[in-house]
Amino acid sequence: MSTLDARLRKAIFTTLERHLPQAELASFSPEARLNEDLALDSIMLLQLFVHLELEHDLTVPEDAVIGDDLHRVEDLVAMLRRWQGETVP
Repeated sequence: MSTLDARLRKAIFTTLERHLPQAELASFSPEARLNEDLALDSIMLLQLFVHLELEHDLTVPEDAVIGDDLHRVEDLVAMLRRWQGETVP
């Protein structure tokens, strides 16, 4: 596991914890499914992206968010990594 991936996972977890308390955080892991395990619907996922951008400077183009490849936490980490590069502090 890279340091960047660990930071991205932590940013996702803390953002969910702070802003989306209805998420099932007891199930949080890299393999956790966003909808089935964490109980995130599409609106909650958009809220997550907004808060990640505002609080962690993690930017994702809007068209990247709309896709069928976001099923697990690890998919989200991979997408964030792809758009941030290695510049995340």
